[in-house]
Amino acid sequence: MKQIMRPMIILGIICIVCAGLLGVVESITREPIAVQEDATATAGMKKVFSDAASFEEVDIEEGLTVDDIGISSVSEALDASGETLGYVVEVLPSGFGGTVDTMVGVDLEGKVTGISILSLSESPGLGARAKEDWFQEQFVGQTAPVKVTKDGGSIESITSATITSRAVSKGVTAACDWAADYAGGAN
Repeated sequence: MKQIMRPMIILGIICIVCAGLLGVVESITREPIAVQEDATATAGMKKVFSDAASFEEVDIEEGLTVDDIGISSVSEALDASGETLGYVVEVLPSGFGGTVDTMVGVDLEGKVTGISILSLSESPGLGARAKEDWFQEQFVGQTAPVKVTKDGGSIESITSATITSRAVSKGVTAACDWAADYAGGAN
């Protein structure tokens, strides 16, 4: 019996020490990780709304949708004096291979200032080309509704990836619609 208890006690002590060390490491790295995540988010927002000096998170209800497109976060784009320039809206439209997580900048006139595809699960060489600059740059200056050329709009679809192109366009439209509603309507 004594031979069984000794290894169990030793293993228990090792587990307690390891758990304690893991807790210490987590508490030490928590703040640097949060700072890095904030810096990455700000850089992404700056990419889609370059005129903004700073960004302030807007409280939105969890599970918010516009035209069946999920909205996961919204930030207000502010100039150096704190005046609102527009909004950065993170939308979650469904593409061919899954959700196309897209960040969209929208000014107070309802014009797109930029978009950035944050993540997607589309086919390499097809829908994954939505991350390419030539595709994303087409959205700058657009107003809702944003559509691909096959649907009567001005956004050139990615060859053989119309579903993804439409998804991004619908996501951008949802971001513009949300900004217009929140700001009291586009001018």
